[in-house]
Amino acid sequence: MADDTLDLELRGDSVGIYYRGGRLFRITEKGSGTYEIYFDLNYCKTEAWSNTGIIVICNPTVEQAVKNIPYYKQAMDMWLHKNPKYEREFQQLLVRENNNQGDISKSTDYYILDIEYTDDNDRNKSRFDIVALKWESKSWIRKDNGKCSVVLMEMKYGDKALDGTAGIEKHLEDFKNFFAKPVDELKEIYRDWEKVFKQKCELGLVEGLQEKQYDVKIKFNEPENEPEVALIFANHDPDKTKLGDVLSKITCTKYKFKILIANASNVGYGLYVDKMRDVTEYQA
Repeated sequence: MADDTLDLELRGDSVGIYYRGGRLFRITEKGSGTYEIYFDLNYCKTEAWSNTGIIVICNPTVEQAVKNIPYYKQAMDMWLHKNPKYEREFQQLLVRENNNQGDISKSTDYYILDIEYTDDNDRNKSRFDIVALKWESKSWIRKDNGKCSVVLMEMKYGDKALDGTAGIEKHLEDFKNFFAKPVDELKEIYRDWEKVFKQKCELGLVEGLQEKQYDVKIKFNEPENEPEVALIFANHDPDKTKLGDVLSKITCTKYKFKILIANASNVGYGLYVDKMRDVTEYQA
């Protein structure tokens, strides 16, 4: 994808193209080799956009969509100025830094498989901010396509997002329910994520790997592949005590997975194993 401000995510029978964390286009196959492109016209409902006098349509052709992408993006810019979604925007930055940022992505230890993942088989429709493939960048590990595991991640932007109905405790319960699925069901989900990774590599959405590395095998229920979740706190104010209060209330023994806190490598969005800290370190 030539425009690295865009992010393509596979959505079962459709494809989503995201811009600044919001969906720019949804592309759905309609049969006989035809596709429908959908743009949400709610993004055009701002006074600033109305004053431009520019008209975009909900279901453009491929040619119209490509030609008018700057206008669609401008409409989203104006809407996001009034309705900021910083958390989703930062999720997309994580995708770019860890998947297709040249030598940086090749050196990080995680690839992003999906953002805003919804478990359709969960009656509560649990949503995970980020599903990541953990595959350490050490050369001897990258030579083994089976040295991979899955890490589910939750991002919180700012201190106001730390508690409430969508707080850390709620997400930990969602992670717990996911990992408690029957083994066969988990295997099916993991096999699907393997296919997603291969497709992203083939589409050029993951850089720095050779073709023989596309076919990864995600293992679980093994000591070296035990379930992990990672919490990412963007723009936390270290002078505030809320984060410490929230983390201190986590009862780690309730969960059969590691709870990690992601730290930056100085300043950046690359994810590294050595920068993951167990939540118990923060509690101590």
